Amino acid sequence: MLVRPSVTNMPEVGDLVNLVLAAWRGVTKVVAASDTLDFGGRDKETKVFRKLREEIERMSPKLRLVGPDSQTRFGRSGIDLTCSLEHIRVAVEGKYKIQSDRAIPDNRKAAFFDLYKLEQYVDSGEYQKGLFLWLTDEPAYRSQATGDSKNFSTHQGRVYRPGTPLGAKRSRNAMPLPLVLKRGYVFNWEAVNFPGSWYSFVLNVDNRVA
Repeated sequence: MLVRPSVTNMPEVGDLVNLVLAAWRGVTKVVAASDTLDFGGRDKETKVFRKLREEIERMSPKLRLVGPDSQTRFGRSGIDLTCSLEHIRVAVEGKYKIQSDRAIPDNRKAAFFDLYKLEQYVDSGEYQKGLFLWLTDEPAYRSQATGDSKNFSTHQGRVYRPGTPLGAKRSRNAMPLPLVLKRGYVFNWEAVNFPGSWYSFVLNVDNRVA
């Protein structure tokens, strides 16, 4: 639980981020160990983020959380989850994809679009940090992409360098193409239930451009 802030002990961005990530690790294990029906259906991502919110609230009831059902708006976008304490605000976007979803090329592109939006949130000054979270049991996301989503590959060890244009012939979302991000990212998938099929990763969007 976060310590009650005082004049000499104000909360730091890192405190809030560490709490969210600890909650996320717990949620990934719950999902991986659950029946697929518990976190299935058309609103399955919302179910996972509801669980994340519940876990954060359990760990620190003093936080102000918005989402995933009623979301904070930023322009035309709704943010999956926002976490606030005193002067600190963190924006969270994420993906939860399972093998039966398919649409893998579109989902890869959507993930990079989430990163693009997180950069906008942080660059606006309204948020001190952005977090992108992904949980999946689909191994294709950890392999090199081909075809129209090749530039948007999320394979293990993938390095995105700031300013690299990412092109595609089409996208499901109203995202700019080519898509260009301002920060660098390294994709490092971690096993949730080893040995098992569930993997997760976290990408940090800092308020300092690399």
